[in-house]
Amino acid sequence: MSRKLSFIPPIPDYAYIRNQMEGDLQYRLEDRVRKTSLGRPLYERINVQLIMTQECPYHCPFCLERKNPMVGIIDKEAQKNALMAVLKEHPNARLTITGGEPSLYPEHVKDLVTLFQERSHHVFVAINTAGYNPVIHDLAHINLSINEHVKPDPALFPGCTYQTVLTEEEMTLENIKRIMSSNPAAGSFSFRFLSGLEKHDYDVSIWNALENDDEIQVSTFRIGDFFVYATFDWNGKHARITLGDMYQQRQNDYQDGYSNIIIHPDGKVGVNWQ
Repeated sequence: MSRKLSFIPPIPDYAYIRNQMEGDLQYRLEDRVRKTSLGRPLYERINVQLIMTQECPYHCPFCLERKNPMVGIIDKEAQKNALMAVLKEHPNARLTITGGEPSLYPEHVKDLVTLFQERSHHVFVAINTAGYNPVIHDLAHINLSINEHVKPDPALFPGCTYQTVLTEEEMTLENIKRIMSSNPAAGSFSFRFLSGLEKHDYDVSIWNALENDDEIQVSTFRIGDFFVYATFDWNGKHARITLGDMYQQRQNDYQDGYSNIIIHPDGKVGVNWQ
């Protein structure tokens, strides 16, 4: 499925989604010809994940960074140099500053955001945080991680996206509507499937439920090389449901192509979550 839809087609099972992921990757490998020092970018607005630090004061058991840590300890200058090099070849990139907990180093976050603004077309920059230090609230868009282990106050981060991870059992419209109704201070919402490097099958009922609910207006549905997401509006709020299938990405044969860029804490640049 190499394009965005404004509706969700009937999803019979996860095999259908996996087939669409494989088809999207094949299409992009055949279609994309531009080359950079990293290979062939499969998306024009490539997603850059800057893993600023592995340090975090919290201990969420589902954290992929703890299960699959990136390389090295924080090297601020190496990170800035790596980001400049990436942006030189990808001026339309979308940047997410994440960790660990980025707000442990608020001045460095500010430096990275400023660099991004100056060296790119400034398409979009976001900070993933568990709300440890609210001083970063106005530096970029805030994705505020909230779960049973971490419960920051969205009111301290005006306009933030309430971001949470749900198990398949929790990924229901009833639960999603409950969360959205209970958190009026959040500007928008992001619900992510709990995923893992070994899990390779998921319940698809939420996608069909979204399309069939008369109270919900679906804006976008997309299946990419290893992800599926839908955006929608309900009760005056915007929300997104995302499944990032890390098992599928590890299985994909990207050849010389890449669908995302990772900047590690020590400044190493990798692709495809490597």
